[in-house]
Amino acid sequence: MEKTLNQLRKEFELIATEHRQINSFFFGEFLDAVSRDAVTYPMMVVSLQPSQIGDFNVGINAIITICDKYNQSDYDQINEIHSDCISICKDIHTTFKQWRFDEFLDIEGTIGTTPFINRSQDMTAGWTMELAVNIFDTENWCNIPFDNYDFKNN
Repeated sequence: MEKTLNQLRKEFELIATEHRQINSFFFGEFLDAVSRDAVTYPMMVVSLQPSQIGDFNVGINAIITICDKYNQSDYDQINEIHSDCISICKDIHTTFKQWRFDEFLDIEGTIGTTPFINRSQDMTAGWTMELAVNIFDTENWCNIPFDNYDFKNN
C-alpha cells in the first residue's frame, strides 16, 4: 500500500485537529468515544467498517461521526448542531478531494450521510458519513517481508 492504515488515521487526526469547529478526535467505536471522561465537543469519530482488498488497491470503509453535546430540553440546539455538523462533513469530503490525497488514494463517489440523536451517557446529536477510499498499491512483491519464500516467477 502507498500509505498504511496508521498513516491514514494520522491524516484523519490532522484534519480534526486543524478544523476550527472540531475539538476532539477518536479513532474507534462511537460508544467508546462518548463513554470516555472529559470529552471535548464537537468531536470527530472515525470507525472502521468491513473493507476490501483488490488489484492495485486496498479499499478502506469508515463511518465518520461528527457530533456535539446538547441539553435535553433545548430542541433548537439540536437543529443548530445538525446544521453545523453537516457543514463539517462537507468540509471533510472536500478535504479528501484535494491534491494532498491524489497521489495515494481516491475517494469513492457520493457519500451517504445520516443525522442522529444519541441519548446515552452524553446527549449528542450530529451526522454520520460513510467514507470509502481506495489506497493505491503497486503490488510490489519484492517489498513483502519474506525471508526465503520462492515465488517461482523466474
